[in-house]
Amino acid sequence: MTASIKNYLPYLLPLLLVFSRSLADITIVLISLLFLYHSYTKIGWHWVKEKWFCLALIFTIYCLTINSAVSIEPTETFAYSLFFIRWPIFAMALSYWILNDIQSLKKFLVSMTVILFFIIFDTWWQFIFDQDIFGFEKYSGDRLTGPFKNNPHVGAWIAKLVLLPPMFLILYKKLKLQHYKNHLTYTFFIVSSILFLSVFITGERMALLLILANIFIIFIGFVLDKLFSLKKMVILLLVSFCGILYFAYTFPDTTQRAYFSSIEKIFNWRTSDYGLVWQSAYDVWMQSPVFGVGLHKYREACENLGIYGSSYLNAIGSGVCFHPHNISLQLLSETGIIGFILFYLMVCVLTFSSLKTFYTKRLWLSFALVLNIIFTCFLPIASSTSFFANKYAAIIWLLIGVMLATNKLFSKSIK
Repeated sequence: MTASIKNYLPYLLPLLLVFSRSLADITIVLISLLFLYHSYTKIGWHWVKEKWFCLALIFTIYCLTINSAVSIEPTETFAYSLFFIRWPIFAMALSYWILNDIQSLKKFLVSMTVILFFIIFDTWWQFIFDQDIFGFEKYSGDRLTGPFKNNPHVGAWIAKLVLLPPMFLILYKKLKLQHYKNHLTYTFFIVSSILFLSVFITGERMALLLILANIFIIFIGFVLDKLFSLKKMVILLLVSFCGILYFAYTFPDTTQRAYFSSIEKIFNWRTSDYGLVWQSAYDVWMQSPVFGVGLHKYREACENLGIYGSSYLNAIGSGVCFHPHNISLQLLSETGIIGFILFYLMVCVLTFSSLKTFYTKRLWLSFALVLNIIFTCFLPIASSTSFFANKYAAIIWLLIGVMLATNKLFSKSIK
């Protein structure tokens, strides 16, 4: 049974993540439980000793005990804390079981690439014809949903999923990649331009900043590994820049939201919608700065402060108390400074262990690809949906699992 699941999941999971999030969550729980059974019967428990996973366990125990005890609703916080551990276990399951050989990893990345380009195609269709191929209309005049119906976060999905296909480059030797220098130069700029414009048209400002940062970091990796033809690179940069300027000029409404409104928010941060939401999150954190108000209890704590009906509400509406729109503020407000430190200690250990080999061997493209995943998943200052929400956590820990699996296969290949 476990062998059959392992064979089909590399194809099935990408589909479920996009088209049925409830089934995707059930599948993730099933994978985690079967992996625990697989560890008990076959491979053993050596993976539990990985330092970042030990810290994930400590964070979970803290939430189950101290954080739950001081929570405004202890029973609910305890339940959410108990279920949190499925995400690190899921990442380990991908690394040590589901994607523990090159063929399984390749099948999964191909499947994910197909899904990614389908999302991009559907998003462009909605941009051009005002509804996607399923008949879902735009969220608003300058916000798109793609295949996600009434969820205007398709840009964030593209910005994250795009990190998966290039991971397979880590398994190729640098000399082999240098043999395809010209192909890599053209491919990088064509794909980067398409991805940038695909996120640009969604109207999502943070997703646009993330995709720009991702492209820049990978670009630096290519340059340091000398995988670009310098002359062609300069020409393609100019062509890409001119093409983006033309597109921005042709679609002024999209440009207004993506660029000019972003500049306005930065210079008027305190009175912007993001600034007011972050201020409310700070106010919630100050209610219990050491231990937090309880995992998944931000909304109730925010409402109890009476922020509904205050100047925050008058400025931006009831969305102020949904969640803090930032991973750091969510951790601080819900788990306190102790939970925040424990969580980011786990992130630091995960980052160091994942990047160490590539830094030592001066494999800068591989270093950049892994850094991008850590950067995108856990950037403390980035705006995001609720970090503990199933739909967001699933893609975050999927990225971490694929990164761990790729690193593990790379380490095997050099021994």
